Amino acid sequence: MLRVLAKLHICKLTRESHGYHHCCCSLLCCFRTVSSLTDPVERIPFEKLETIDYHSIKFHQLRQILQECTSAGDLLSGMSVHTHLVKLNINGSIMIWNKLLSLYLKFGHIHYAHQLFDTMPQRDVVTFNTMISASVRDDYDAFELLHLFSKMKKEDVKPNHITFSGLIGACNGLIALRLREVFHAHTVHCGLSSNAFVGSSLVDGYAKQMRLEDAIRAFGEIIELDLVSWNILIDGCVRNNSKEHAVRMFLQMLKGNVRFDGFTLTSIIKTCSKPGDLKHGMQLHGCAIKLGLAHETPIHNSLITMYSKCEKGMESPIKIFGSISEPNIISWTAMISGFVQNEQSEEAHGFYKEMLRSGVRENDFSLSSILPVYGNLANLDQGKQIHARVIKSWFGLDLSVNNALIDMYSKCGSLEDAHLVCMKMEKHDVVSCTTMIMSYGQHGKGKEALEILSEMESEGLVPDGVTFLGCLYACSHGGLVEEGVRVFKTMTEVHKLNPKQEHFACVVDMLGRAGRLNEVESFIDEMGIESDVLVWEALLGACRLHGEMELGEKSAQKIMELRPEGHGPYILLANIYAERGSWEDKEVLREKLVSHGLKKQLGCSWVPLERMPC
Repeated sequence: MLRVLAKLHICKLTRESHGYHHCCCSLLCCFRTVSSLTDPVERIPFEKLETIDYHSIKFHQLRQILQECTSAGDLLSGMSVHTHLVKLNINGSIMIWNKLLSLYLKFGHIHYAHQLFDTMPQRDVVTFNTMISASVRDDYDAFELLHLFSKMKKEDVKPNHITFSGLIGACNGLIALRLREVFHAHTVHCGLSSNAFVGSSLVDGYAKQMRLEDAIRAFGEIIELDLVSWNILIDGCVRNNSKEHAVRMFLQMLKGNVRFDGFTLTSIIKTCSKPGDLKHGMQLHGCAIKLGLAHETPIHNSLITMYSKCEKGMESPIKIFGSISEPNIISWTAMISGFVQNEQSEEAHGFYKEMLRSGVRENDFSLSSILPVYGNLANLDQGKQIHARVIKSWFGLDLSVNNALIDMYSKCGSLEDAHLVCMKMEKHDVVSCTTMIMSYGQHGKGKEALEILSEMESEGLVPDGVTFLGCLYACSHGGLVEEGVRVFKTMTEVHKLNPKQEHFACVVDMLGRAGRLNEVESFIDEMGIESDVLVWEALLGACRLHGEMELGEKSAQKIMELRPEGHGPYILLANIYAERGSWEDKEVLREKLVSHGLKKQLGCSWVPLERMPC
């Protein structure tokens, strides 16, 4: 041990003659000796160490050693340094203990880190920031973060911008959502709300809560805006489906002479999601090419998604995908989703097989994207194969994947499998319940669908417009007229949701199937939906079902006025004439269909001719 301390004492001379790195390596060897103490000669009683002048040890050298241990991934040597510090009872520089804390956290030894944190002779803001960052990375709950912050305040350690940016960024759970406002108030009290780090965390947090106005106000408090701040706000606007705000902020950023980067373009391209946005999307594509950013994979991925949504067909996305030097899983998933959106299920399946052959493994997003393909193709065998891959890949716990499985099994006609997937899910969300309600509705099980709605509300889940649409659909196909009327009233009067044309059409269809055609007309008049083509189409279908010619003619005439390019009303009304034996009227209507240049679309069906293995 004396030789060890002597060697530490001449460290400065060693550094000058052999270099600093060599000195650190030599010291590490000494610490290993101290840690093991296997040689009886080296066993010096601890009371004799009190006479040693350990202050000759240079604290910055110990910090350097711990830093090298952390960088090199040498946990054993770092623990040797810890042993040395404990045995010499060194309570000096707090930086050394912070380095040691970072070492344990890097290797995932959370328990050791907490023990060290609790026994440290003193703690500063770096100590607390290190623990807060570790808690965020390991998804600790809000109470743990609150405990650390309270302890920090109790010890009179003043938080800084790093502290608050970490705390605010961690507020993602339901309980922690209110904490974000508490921490926001503390930042104002400490004069840190105008800091770029803190302000950006607030903007991102409020945007994730879908509180865009609060996010914009927090952004306005930042004094020195940088590119990161702008990017976070624009991305938040996109996440909140506010194209108007996103574009306005992008233009405001350009006016401020802030040069955008690939992340900015990736976010703003996402605002182009409809056919009318194609021109704007192509302009952004041109900007990417002009600034030399078009080679970045994230931009390619966003362009694939944009063209898939805005342009008919997949010609442009295929060209863009072919220009990517190293497509990642996001690139493949974007292509598969594009094929599904353009109703090209066979092509999506082929692309999925190509992805697997290239060695790219699925993730939860790609699995959620490919499963609807087999629902659209009604290919149950292939869907079960994908389900097997889900189980093997441990994505069976993912909520979106399970929701896609329920939908796939339902469309393939296997309601039992859909129910089984739903029952095995650890938790459900609104999408899970809505998908199951739609599944029961498609199979004429209205009572079971309404039971799901009741259970959903008892679990605290708030149904949305799509949920109520599924319930109305289930009541319509299950013959539950009175229950369906109550569901409609609950949606409008209790949940204060404004019904859309699909809801009105479902109510009309439900009343029409039950033969209550007079009530349908009264409902249309009361709701003021005479110009809704879906409502008249639903009524025309009910008129054909019950052979109601007069009301059927009125409905068909309304549809022809509202949608003159459609052939549907001609065909349905002609069938009503045929069923009533009015062959002359049917022939006149057929001639009218031809004179308007309209043609009935041919129906089609398919059966699998061979297996489609992955």
